[in-house]
Amino acid sequence: MGAYLQTRFQEAVQSAEQAGLAVNLYPESEVVELKQNGHQIQLGIKHLLSGHYFSKEADRALLATGHWSEDSDQDHYFTSPWPAKKLRQSIPPGTKIAVIGTSLSAIETLLTLTSDGTFVRGEDGELTYSPSENSRKFVLYSRRGLLPKVRGKMGSYRNRFLNRKNLSRLMAENRRDLTLDKIFELLNLELETAYGRTIDWEEIINPTGKPADLLQGYLDDALGGDGRDGELIWQTILHQGVDMVRDVYLSLTLEDRRRFDKNYTSVFFTHAATQPSINAEKLLALLKAGIVEVRKLGENYRLVKNAVEDCYEFTYRDGRGNLKTEAHTYVVNARGQEKSLSTNPSELAKNLLKSGTILIEELRPPGYTADSNIETTTKLKTAGGAYKTGSIWIDPGTHHIMQRGPNNKVAQSSTIYAVGAMTRGQIIDASMARGIVQATSRIADDLVNYLTRINKE
Repeated sequence: MGAYLQTRFQEAVQSAEQAGLAVNLYPESEVVELKQNGHQIQLGIKHLLSGHYFSKEADRALLATGHWSEDSDQDHYFTSPWPAKKLRQSIPPGTKIAVIGTSLSAIETLLTLTSDGTFVRGEDGELTYSPSENSRKFVLYSRRGLLPKVRGKMGSYRNRFLNRKNLSRLMAENRRDLTLDKIFELLNLELETAYGRTIDWEEIINPTGKPADLLQGYLDDALGGDGRDGELIWQTILHQGVDMVRDVYLSLTLEDRRRFDKNYTSVFFTHAATQPSINAEKLLALLKAGIVEVRKLGENYRLVKNAVEDCYEFTYRDGRGNLKTEAHTYVVNARGQEKSLSTNPSELAKNLLKSGTILIEELRPPGYTADSNIETTTKLKTAGGAYKTGSIWIDPGTHHIMQRGPNNKVAQSSTIYAVGAMTRGQIIDASMARGIVQATSRIADDLVNYLTRINKE
């Protein structure tokens, strides 16, 4: 993937130069400070090899620093599954490893650390796993224990209820006051109409059964479909609304946005960020071979370092309410990106927060405008009406960052944009490929409009 992205970047640079644009690259250099200086942006840059600092000026700046993890790995606790090479070198064969998370990143971690074994497809078409002589083993831990659904075939079914027209109407009628119940009514009606039966939502939100059995069902549905032409109906329905997820999420009431984040984020991404069927087959083979187990922790679990035993202990209650404690020497955190920008250890992020160049989104009250007053925000927060998402605060239409101006009023920056993981929390699909494409497209349009205006002047 890294080689692919590098190639695409080089192609983009060549295309820009062919279009008459000058492109200056500063390899092995990192921006560590960014300050507004009138209508100019002053960049403080560090050359990583020499430690030398230099500065540059710009008219516009895009904050697109990507994902981050905690400061450092210590005592066999890995804050991220990347780079994969580090895990393979640091975790010895024969070890039983705790992996925090059950999403796509967790599955990639498993496939990385089981590459010493062999996947074999039998005559019956089933994929099995033959472990190495001293294979590593794994326990996946997450609050809900949900494994991603499997990507299937899209069908020709066209939504009658959960469609652009109805969603746009709901958002227009309920600006910043949209409830999850209204969206759920459309989704439920669409699914019941398409399937011709009542939908068991409890089984969708809290599926019962062994992880291997559930995954086998997801795989069977994806490969065979649940429609007459082999399509996956629910996936066909959801796909038609994916491009509106961001706007719907931003239109929710504060209470329902908080409620979604707490109770339904995992369910949403389990269905929206599906895994390829080959990955699901490999995971199923690992489960059946006894290489992988899955644990549902629930909400009230504890993870602590036992310094005496030099291990990490997970304490939780199982499905029968029994208190369980399980210890592991090695732990890999594969939960994905934290939403709070305050967890970003980079020098740039710390300087941006310290200087007040960027703001953390705390409030999206009904009737919010770009001129909302910070003093009002503080009063509402005191009254329990605020919701601190941890995301860098942007205008979602243009991706300009929001800044505190004269008289403590918040307004769009005219010169600085932000995209990607640092906007997660405000932009629900900020880390998904579709969301990134949508965001960068809006930024590109805004930059083109700026350049066109400058040229006319």
